[in-house]
Amino acid sequence: MNNLKVEARKTPLESVVKNILAVRKISASDRQVLRLALFSLHSLTVTEQDQIQQVYEELEAGRISLIK
Repeated sequence: MNNLKVEARKTPLESVVKNILAVRKISASDRQVLRLALFSLHSLTVTEQDQIQQVYEELEAGRISLIK
C-alpha cells in the first residue's frame, strides 16, 4: 500500500516538471506542487531531487519565467 502512495505522489511532480520545462513558465499551481514536494515528510528520491534541481537551474538562468 505504501508503494501506491509513493508512486501517486511521484507522478504529479514528474508531469509538472516536464510541463514547466516544455512551456518555460511556472504557474502558481506548479509552484504549489514543487513546494509540497520539497516540504513533504518523506525523503525525495534522487530522480525527484534532480528534477527540482533542473527547474531551479533553468529559473536561475532566466530560461523559465514565473506566472502569477
